[in-house]
Amino acid sequence: MRIFLATLLLCGTLFAKTYKVVYDLTTDSEAVLSKKLIANTQKLKTYYEAKGDRLEVAVVVSGKAYRFFIRDLAHSPYANDRKLRQSQSARTKLLTAFSKIATIEMCDMGMKHRNIAPETLYSFVKPAFNKTEALVRYQNAGYAYVPLR
Repeated sequence: MRIFLATLLLCGTLFAKTYKVVYDLTTDSEAVLSKKLIANTQKLKTYYEAKGDRLEVAVVVSGKAYRFFIRDLAHSPYANDRKLRQSQSARTKLLTAFSKIATIEMCDMGMKHRNIAPETLYSFVKPAFNKTEALVRYQNAGYAYVPLR
């Protein structure tokens, strides 16, 4: 009986499909961040896992979305954004949980252009050479492209 169950489990693992998505996140909308990116991705992950499949998630941050991924707002171009500071605690909890299911990369060229120092980012955000390089890399690895503006 144990051999049968082990074989069943192994077969299920062997035939599980892996789905991949890369989000091109450029929005400055907290609603898009929390609902369209985080909540929808968590639902999608649950959906695929219920079918015995997997979901791999990557997020490439650029444009107006930089603001959401800065841990140290006081030492960033967004230091005077009161609304952003007020929502940071709740956003930090959401992003920290989300980072457990997603790889998050930020366009390094845009960071330099905006004077965003890498040490001001959350530890789970990794700089990418630039947005295009990251998106090309993920798409060539089989990730489906989804823009979030």
